[in-house]
Amino acid sequence: MLGLAGCTDAAPEPTNSPRTYTYSIFDSGAEDIDTLPDAASDLFADLTQSMSRYAGDDNGTQVWAVRGIGTEGPQYCLVLVAYDMASTGCASRGVLEVGRGTSAAYQLVPDGDPAPDGAVKLAENVYVVR
Repeated sequence: MLGLAGCTDAAPEPTNSPRTYTYSIFDSGAEDIDTLPDAASDLFADLTQSMSRYAGDDNGTQVWAVRGIGTEGPQYCLVLVAYDMASTGCASRGVLEVGRGTSAAYQLVPDGDPAPDGAVKLAENVYVVR
């Protein structure tokens, strides 16, 4: 059973911004743990050339970062899986935030941007905020 509930929030950027966003979490080679679980396997059917990286476990919520090419260009996503239910959010640039309706929110933060206030780092570029 898939749950697609979640929220996303991409930091607004001017459309003429020359900045290139990078996320170092995708620089390392893939390992077996980076494969998305079955609960999330169908969430990214519209992305090509996608790759996922496991970011960690936060009190039973497993978190992955995903990069791929969508119909409107590059997409960066966070996948949250708890109790075999998956939720996700994607953005084309900037800071991405995804929540599960709990007190925690998860952020994918570009290289060079500061960590969110009071956040705990799960992996390179990935934080949990309470």
